[in-house]
Amino acid sequence: MDRIPRTFAPWPARALAVWLTVLAATTSSAGEPLRVAVASNFRAAFEDVAVRYGAGVAPAYGSSGLLYAQIVQGRPFDVFLSADTARPRALAEAGRAGPPAVYAVGRLALLVNGGEPGADWLAAAESVALANPETAPYGRAAVETMARLDVGARRVLAMNVAQAFHFAASGAAEGAFVAFAHVLAQGVPEERYWLVPASWHTPIEQAAVAIKGGNEAAATTFIAHLLGPDAQARIRAAGYR
Repeated sequence: MDRIPRTFAPWPARALAVWLTVLAATTSSAGEPLRVAVASNFRAAFEDVAVRYGAGVAPAYGSSGLLYAQIVQGRPFDVFLSADTARPRALAEAGRAGPPAVYAVGRLALLVNGGEPGADWLAAAESVALANPETAPYGRAAVETMARLDVGARRVLAMNVAQAFHFAASGAAEGAFVAFAHVLAQGVPEERYWLVPASWHTPIEQAAVAIKGGNEAAATTFIAHLLGPDAQARIRAAGYR
């Protein structure tokens, strides 16, 4: 069975180039960089949007559950870009953030090492990687999809969709449930993935909130930029609805 080419490994060089661009913007701005907690599925789209924002941002990537826990425990973030709506809503209801705003609707994809991806592939698979459904909405959508199809494949749990992708690329699993945006960002050939029907799982609505604190005004401005027509067009082009 052929493995996914290693050229689809995570993007350290690209991330470094983006960070240098963001750092340059930060050093030229009057204030501190905006600290943004970003769900890992949104990384590529965020890098594109952040470069065009024109002000300094300092992103931290991870699963939505992990980032939420860090915010609750006091890690200083100004913006939270979650892969769900429940956690931003919880922060807002607790008085720790402003009102949530949906900035993207994610799409779940099945990435495979060999064979034709789809429901039949899943039925025959021995192992499939997915983000931890307790902390990652894409993992929860994957579990719902597998339950719908009564799939018995061994689940290889990852911390987030980026790690699930890596598990497939390294051969630790025969395939992986990942974000469609991740597949596009890595340039995966169409024959290697399958878009899971949106009706097969709970919609992956991704919400943003401005965290209460000294940078709340700047955070609100950034979210407004994220919801603007230019950023929304780029987000859709990156693989979201």
